[in-house]
Amino acid sequence: MKVIVTARHAKFTEGMKESALKKAHHLEHYFDHLKKIEVILDVDGERGYRVEMIASGIHDHVLVSHAVDRTALTALDSVIAKMERQLKKHKEKLNSRRHGRAAKTVTAAEGSGDVRW
Repeated sequence: MKVIVTARHAKFTEGMKESALKKAHHLEHYFDHLKKIEVILDVDGERGYRVEMIASGIHDHVLVSHAVDRTALTALDSVIAKMERQLKKHKEKLNSRRHGRAAKTVTAAEGSGDVRW
């Protein structure tokens, strides 16, 4: 998986970029089929820091999450939590679709009588 960390409108420390990189790599734990994650760190004027995360998976699935907070680390933590929830939900949706199709074919094969497709 490729992880890109970008800073806009400010210079962030290497420690902050490394933290974003480690946390983004940890998202592979929730969904294996990620191709690329892009983390964008930005200064958002009066409100503080803005972090945006864009995750690209196979079959061109793109998940995006945003967070704005007073410190960059808390914004990063909240964007990671949002992305974890999105990845879990996406994985559950894919698995439920897979199991739903298998169940329909098994019941149709076991049933007697006329089966219409």
